[in-house]
Amino acid sequence: MIGKNIAAKIESNKNYSKSNVKQLIALSPNDNELVSIEDTVYRIFNKNRIENNGVTRLRRDLVLGEEGSTLTVVLWDKSCELVDTLLVQRGDKVLISNLKVRTIQDSIELINTAGTYISRVIPTEIDVKTDFSSLNGNEKNIDILGRILSVSPIRYFKDLDGKQNGISECTISDGFVEGRVTLWKSSSGYANEMHPGSYIKIEYCSIKKIEDKLDITANDYSRILLGQGLTPKTNRKNIKK
Repeated sequence: MIGKNIAAKIESNKNYSKSNVKQLIALSPNDNELVSIEDTVYRIFNKNRIENNGVTRLRRDLVLGEEGSTLTVVLWDKSCELVDTLLVQRGDKVLISNLKVRTIQDSIELINTAGTYISRVIPTEIDVKTDFSSLNGNEKNIDILGRILSVSPIRYFKDLDGKQNGISECTISDGFVEGRVTLWKSSSGYANEMHPGSYIKIEYCSIKKIEDKLDITANDYSRILLGQGLTPKTNRKNIKK
């Protein structure tokens, strides 16, 4: 026999199985409850290195839901890296299990545990720019995908707050048109992982044209994703005759 309190807790946890963002917010789970959530990826941020007492950890924030109703999932270390390994992208529907609830200023966020598992349920249908000739130079918060032609080393500087940050550049192409990418702050950290010939996807970047040449900017608000699994869909611009 199990007690009423344990039975109630088991029944409560059943309600958290595969909840979406709106459902989970309505359920108001308590701190340290374990939940699973299935919803659309609203935004993914770059991984960041956090130094604490000589120990370096990786952290990434992943936002689920839709405009006006979102939840932040904080992923540390292996779970942080797993997002890139699985090629999780903005617009994907994902299932993330065994997340711990934490309340911050009357709102909740979710944090990975040792048992957290991430899976892509439905791939994204968000438009990704793979035809650079379609860009007019006034785009903001778009996703772009191309092949890396070259990359420069990271250069470090101190910002106005005295914090060290980095900057790097790379050149990418859709097979016909080239664009220069300026990588600021957390985006610059990926320069060490870039290799000419491989693909790069930049989520939430901005585009300008300088002397008719594409100038692409990625910063702390962008997300860099690298990998051969990012091969763009075939269209008339990336078919060579």
